[in-house]
Amino acid sequence: MPIPPGLRIPHDKEKAVMDHERLAGNVVPFARRWHVIHEIDLVRLIGAQRRRAELCDRLEAVGDGLPALPPRYELAALCGALAEIAARGEPSLEAMLLKDADDALGAALLDHIRIRCMTDATAAQELIDMLGPAVASDRRPTADALGYMLRGFFTGCRRAIDFEQLAILASAGHRLTRNARTMLIDSLSVRREG
Repeated sequence: MPIPPGLRIPHDKEKAVMDHERLAGNVVPFARRWHVIHEIDLVRLIGAQRRRAELCDRLEAVGDGLPALPPRYELAALCGALAEIAARGEPSLEAMLLKDADDALGAALLDHIRIRCMTDATAAQELIDMLGPAVASDRRPTADALGYMLRGFFTGCRRAIDFEQLAILASAGHRLTRNARTMLIDSLSVRREG
């Protein structure tokens, strides 16, 4: 649509109008920036989150059983799962959360997720250092201290999982397919009921 004569449009808006006219009827440029998120895009992320949530459940059971600890083989398995969390880094959510380079909300959400991941990784390493099967019983913290460490880890980890999913719903909700949205909501609901 041409600009009516005598109508003054600020320079930056004039460029947007010109771009719109040039791209009229062409949706390809928008598809590159605003890709649709299908359930297949979420499968790996939700699977990893489910494994983290299951580890939290196992660690909560260890905390409930204190001052007794599980057998060494179970401690070794727990430490192996904790080592994955300590090494994993933040999930790759840039494509889902960032709309473009100037997306302040998406960048803030990613920063928050990175901080939560670093906190979880540090807490996981501390638990490995305290629960490792090679750690002598006289070097382990008291049951109260270990319970506090366990509770801090699994509470923080569960909150991080919820935050990651809520961030996707908040920032990319309009780009989620119906099945992808259902997958996220179901995942959130399962933890709420459990």
